[in-house]
Amino acid sequence: MSDLKELIKKNIELSKKLTPKNHEIYTDIAFYLMTSSLDELETEEILQEIIGMFLEAQQRGEDIEKVIGEDYQSFCDSIIESVQPKKFTWQKAFRYLEIVILGFGCLWLIDLTSDYFPQMIINGRLILDYQVNLGFLLVAAINTLAAVLIVDYIGKKSFKLRKDKDSIKNKLILVVAFIGIVALDVFVWQNTESYVLFSLKVYYIAAVIIGLYLLVKIIKKNIVKLQ
Repeated sequence: MSDLKELIKKNIELSKKLTPKNHEIYTDIAFYLMTSSLDELETEEILQEIIGMFLEAQQRGEDIEKVIGEDYQSFCDSIIESVQPKKFTWQKAFRYLEIVILGFGCLWLIDLTSDYFPQMIINGRLILDYQVNLGFLLVAAINTLAAVLIVDYIGKKSFKLRKDKDSIKNKLILVVAFIGIVALDVFVWQNTESYVLFSLKVYYIAAVIIGLYLLVKIIKKNIVKLQ
């Protein structure tokens, strides 16, 4: 199988040759397929074939609708159905695990920047003990899950988001969802912040997050090679 990183890089370079209109359509198709049941390698291999179809149509001076039809979502669904992806793959499972670890890591850095670093400046001393409270874990879990669901929602609605009628509706849903998540974060944080679960050195937490992230990346890469 092709190396995933090389395939992604090649697809990005090829997509630059598309006309603005075709690039816009291709972007929506790519987003839709990336949030489907296909794994990363399958998605990139299919996208490479689609780019080839687009470029050939451009050379013939044809509109892409003559090649894939006007219903882009149906075109994508037919591809997904023809591939018949497995409902569960380890590659996809580790991809989501990678997102979870990255999400927790980013939120932890935000917490350090907004809370611990200011405390160090105010107290004039280095604070290495980080108190892991229930509020942080719950908020991190909520935001990580919300990010995955929102990206999945945008991917599923990628074709409709550009249509004026559907665009307003879907954007309103995203705004309401964002406000709801923020409100839930505030409520959870205020009611659970005082529940300290344990305390660890900052560098231990950093080492665990980085170590887990790298381990998942390595495992995911090896799974791709075995496919």
